[in-house]
Amino acid sequence: MNQPKGRLYTSNPAGLRFLEEEAEIWQITRGGVNLPNTVVVKELSPSPSLFQTFVQDWKGTPFDNWWHLYEKRFLGEMETDEKLRGLRDVYKRLLVGRNVVLVCFCKDHRYCHRRLVGEFFKPYGVEAIELNPVSQDQLSFF
Repeated sequence: MNQPKGRLYTSNPAGLRFLEEEAEIWQITRGGVNLPNTVVVKELSPSPSLFQTFVQDWKGTPFDNWWHLYEKRFLGEMETDEKLRGLRDVYKRLLVGRNVVLVCFCKDHRYCHRRLVGEFFKPYGVEAIELNPVSQDQLSFF
């Protein structure tokens, strides 16, 4: 099997300032503002149903309450034809040496579908690099 020559990154818009090489920016969101100079790839975003559940039930609540449910549902969605087409498109770009950044609006990559999409490629020899990592929870003193 050919080893991909391109690099895969994940990021939110703020992290794009850390990108130091040419790359295609793929916005993997279902809606919201379209970022300039990006390709919108809805195939790699959460389904409308999962996104609505997040917005209506989970957004703003502690990650521990819902992330395990979100992750299970999104990983299940990644087995659909729609998602697999999007994943193949990313892999084809990497194989020919193109760099790709998967971008969404979540602040914390640890609780975000972009991390799950990036991790999909590990068995294929691709390590996704988060451009704007959060390494620890912010401490609250009040």
